[in-house]
Amino acid sequence: MKIPLFRLAHVGIDTLLCVAVYSAVFLLRFEGHIPPSDINGFWIGLPLITAARLIANYAMGIYSHLWKYTGVHELFSMIKSTLLGSVLFVVCTFLLGLVGFPRSIFVFEGAFFLLAASGVRYSRRFSSEVSLANKSYNARRTLIIGAGDAGAMVAGEMLRHREDGYIPVGFIDDNPKKWRARIHNLRIFGGKERLAEIVESREIEALVLAMPSAPRQVIRDYVNSCQPLNIPIQIVPATHQILSGEVHIEQLRRIKIEDLLGRDPVRLDDTLVKRSLKGKRVLVTGAGGSIGSELCRQILSYEPAKVYMLGHGENSIYKIQQELADSRVEAVIMDIRDREQLAAFFKEHQPQQVFHAAAHKHVPLMEQNITEAFSNNVWGSHCVLSTAVAHHTEQVVLISTDKAAEPSSVMGLSKYFAEQTARHLAQQSTGTRLAVVRFGNVIGSRGSVIPLFEKQIAAGGPLTVTHPEMTRYFMTIPEAVQLVLQSSVLPRATGTYVLDMGEPVQILEMAQNMCRLSGQSDLDIHFTGMRPGEKIHERLTWSDEVLESTHCPQVMAATSNTSRETEHQILLEKILHILQETPEDFEGFFEQQLQHHFDIAISKEKALPDEVRPSINTESVI
Repeated sequence: MKIPLFRLAHVGIDTLLCVAVYSAVFLLRFEGHIPPSDINGFWIGLPLITAARLIANYAMGIYSHLWKYTGVHELFSMIKSTLLGSVLFVVCTFLLGLVGFPRSIFVFEGAFFLLAASGVRYSRRFSSEVSLANKSYNARRTLIIGAGDAGAMVAGEMLRHREDGYIPVGFIDDNPKKWRARIHNLRIFGGKERLAEIVESREIEALVLAMPSAPRQVIRDYVNSCQPLNIPIQIVPATHQILSGEVHIEQLRRIKIEDLLGRDPVRLDDTLVKRSLKGKRVLVTGAGGSIGSELCRQILSYEPAKVYMLGHGENSIYKIQQELADSRVEAVIMDIRDREQLAAFFKEHQPQQVFHAAAHKHVPLMEQNITEAFSNNVWGSHCVLSTAVAHHTEQVVLISTDKAAEPSSVMGLSKYFAEQTARHLAQQSTGTRLAVVRFGNVIGSRGSVIPLFEKQIAAGGPLTVTHPEMTRYFMTIPEAVQLVLQSSVLPRATGTYVLDMGEPVQILEMAQNMCRLSGQSDLDIHFTGMRPGEKIHERLTWSDEVLESTHCPQVMAATSNTSRETEHQILLEKILHILQETPEDFEGFFEQQLQHHFDIAISKEKALPDEVRPSINTESVI
C-alpha cells in the first residue's frame, strides 16, 4: 500500500521535533553541559523516546489528520498521544534499568513536545486562514447574524476558504451574554438594533443569516431589518446539515419566500403512520402532481410493500419514477374515469391504502371547462372511491382544497361534490374507512403564484396581482403531506379533516417580499383584477361546519350540517347520472341548477390588456 507523502512528511517532522525537544530538555536540566555520567543515558534514551512518540502518534491516529483543519478534536488527540508516549518511555527506561535517568526529563519532555507538535500543526491552519488575506480574491466583507454553532461553523469555513469570496468581519446576536465575546477571534458586536450601525461602520458587503433553527417570525424580523440596507442576505442550510458538518460556503443560499411564509415546521410522531403503511400495498392517484409525488416520496420512507403511482400524464409519472428509482414503485398510466380499467387494476393488485390526489385544480381554466372539471373531479373521484370500497380497500384518503368550502368557482364546487362522494360512500361502507383532508395553497405547487412571481422577477417585471387585498393560506408541500398521512391514522379515520394552515398571507405583501429578496425592490406590480371564480379571502370551512380537535393538534375534524348534506346529496346523484349517461348535457344542467344554487359567477369576458391595468410601484405601498 502506497503511503501518502504528507504522512511521511508528518512523521519526519515529528522525528525532528522529538530529537530537538529531548536534546533541549537535557541541556536545560544540566544547564547546558551534560555530565559524563549521564551522557550514556542520553544516547540510550534518544531512540527510545523517538520510537515511543512515533508509535503513540500512530496508535492515536495522529497521522491521519490534515494539519490545515487542526482543531479542538485534534488537540485532544495530541494530548492523549503525548501521555501515551510518555508512559511508554517511562516503562522502557525502567525495563532497561536506567536507574540514574533524571525524572524531570519525563515531565518536561512531554510538556515541551506537546507544545511543539501542536504549535507546528496549528501554524499550518493559521497560515491557511491568515496568509490568504494577502491574496486578491475580491472577497466581500461579511457580517454573520447568529453567534451559535451554525455561525461559528460558517465563520470557520469562510476563514479557511477565502477564495469563495467571503471575509467574516464579526457577528450579530440577540443574546446579551454573548456581546463583546469573540469566536475565531471575530467580535460579537451586539444585537439586531446595532445591525445598521455595524453595516455602515464596518463597510459590510454581505449578510449571512446563520440561524437554521430560528422561528420564521425571527427570520422575518431580520429580513425586514436588512432590507433597507440594500445588501445581499443569505441563509445557511437546514439544522441537520449543520450538525452533520455538511455546511460549506457554496451551500449558502439566498433567502426564499418559503423561509418567511407559513408556520414553523412541527415535528410529529409518525409511529402510527409507519405502523399503518409498513408492508402495505399503496395506490397514489395523481402521483405526478405536487402533492401526489410528495406522497410517494414520504410513503416510501415507511417501508411499504408496493407503491402504485397512477397518473394520466405519462411525462410527470415518468419523471417521479426516475427520481425515486425504487423497486417497490410501479407506474400506472390510467384515466381515473375508466371504471373498467380501475376495477381490473384493483382486482389484480388489491391495494390496501389509497391516496386520491388526482384532480383538475386550476381555477380560471376550469371556469372555461365546466364539464371536464366535474367529469374529472367528481365522476373520476366517484370511480376511484367506489371501486376501492367494492374491493374492500382498508383506507381511502381524498385530497381536497379550501376552495371546496363555500365554493365560488367551478373547480371549488367540483371538489366539494368530490367530498360529498366520499362522505356518501363512507355512510354505505362497512369495511373501508374514507377520509377527506382539506387544506389551502401549497408552496411551489403547479399553478402556484410563487413560481409565476419568480418568472416575472427574472424577466424584470412587472409582477401581476389580481387584487391588493387578496389573501391566501400557504403551507409547504412536505408539511401538508405529513399532515395528510397523520390524518389517515386518526382514530376517527372516516370524516372530513381540515389542516391548520396558520395565518393567511397577503399576496401583495408576498410579491413585495419576493422583489426585495431578489434585490429588485423597484419592480412594478400591476393589478389585473380578480379572475372568474376567485375570492379575495379563502376560507377552510363552511359557515355551518364545526371544528373539533383531534389527537394531532395540526389536524381538526369538521362536522357538517346534516340538512345541507342531505339536500346536496340529491344534487350529487343527478351530477353523477348526467356525467355517466349524457355528459354533453352537463353544462346546461350546471347553468340551470348548480350555478344559481351556489352563486357561481361564470364570466366569459377576457382580461384587460396590460396597458390599461392599474399599476403601482412596490415602494409606494410598503
